[in-house]
Formats: sequence, structure tokens, C-alpha cells
Amino acid sequence: MKNLPETKKLSASAVRREREKQLRRQSILSAAEILFAHNGYRKTKIEDIAEKAEVSVGTVYGYFQNKEELLVAVLDDIGLYIRKLAGKAFKDADSTLEGIERAGMAFFEELCRSNPDKALLLYDESIGVSDQFINARRNIMLKMTEDVQVALMKGKDGLGLKFTSGISAEVIAVCTTAIFVWLGMYYKIWRKRPGDINAIGRETVTYIVGGIKSLISVDK
Repeated sequence: MKNLPETKKLSASAVRREREKQLRRQSILSAAEILFAHNGYRKTKIEDIAEKAEVSVGTVYGYFQNKEELLVAVLDDIGLYIRKLAGKAFKDADSTLEGIERAGMAFFEELCRSNPDKALLLYDESIGVSDQFINARRNIMLKMTEDVQVALMKGKDGLGLKFTSGISAEVIAVCTTAIFVWLGMYYKIWRKRPGDINAIGRETVTYIVGGIKSLISVDK
């Protein structure tokens, strides 16, 4: 039997350089997110992003070929953030329905209220500047829909949920995601009423969970 080649371990300096590289990339993404949300994509220049991130223009281009690629990377970062929020909500819940409730409230409390720039960039239709960006945003919505459907199917297998039909989980997942997509777009209006955000969230979640309950039952 042949011995497998040994995997070379990175030196401490190499590990440090890689960590610094990732930190610079994240700094650029964070700066771009803020500027795109506040100034708009078209008005934001690479020079502005470099200044905000405290790096050189050349460093920005070392990570991203152009401004559009940077915008798509920002969007992907936001999508990952939202999926992590929802994943934690389901993990902390005692049931699938409670997970949906927690994820719904996290959308309003953690995304819209605490990170409004992320919400605006993800859902603002005026941001869509190319097929690449539109496709990236669509992929995020599809992944979110898939996450909800997977959670529902886990509830079916592990918690005794029974659906009205074989397509109920898919219908629930698509409708739930669609509602939050529209809510995100409407957030441009609601953000001017920050005191109402939590109440809007609670009523939205109550509405969604009520609809889901009409399509499922729980084995006793």
C-alpha cells in the first residue's frame, strides 16, 4: 500500500498572511456595502471604496476585477449572512414552526433593523444593474427557498408533521420566501417608521405561520 503524501503545514507567517488577506477582503466588502447602500451603485467609485476600506485602489483590484464583481460579492456575502441567521433560528427552536417564527423575526430584528444596508442592497430593485447581479440575487432566493423546504421535510420526518399533499412543503417554502422578498422591497418605506418594525414582524410571522398550519397537522 502506497503511503499518502504528507500534507505540508503552513508556517505561522503564511497563516498570518492568509488571515490578513481575508481581513482585507472583508474590509473591502464592508466598505462597498456601506457605500453602495448609502450612495448608490452608480455613484460609488472604486476610489471611494478603497478610501473607506483604508487600502489602495490597486489592492481592491487585486481582489475584484471590477465594481460589478465587487457588488456581486457583497450580495453573496449578504445571502450567506441571512442563511446563517435562519439556520441559527431553526437550530435554537424546538419545532419547525417555531423555527419559522424565529427566522421571520430575525429577518426584521437582525436584518432590517440592525443591518438595514444589507436589506436595501438585497431587495432594492434599482440596484439590479446586470444579468450577473440579477442572477446572483435570484440564486440567493432559491437557496433560501430550499432551506425552508429542507426544514419542513425534516419536521415531517422527525416531528411527525403531515402535509395536506405531496407538494405542500414546496408550496409553503416558495410562498414564504416570496412574502419576505416583497417585505424586503417594501422595507424602503417601513425604514422610516423604525418603531413599527417589530410589530410588523410579529404580524407577518403570525400570518405566515397561520397559513402553514392550514396545510399541516401533527401526529399525536
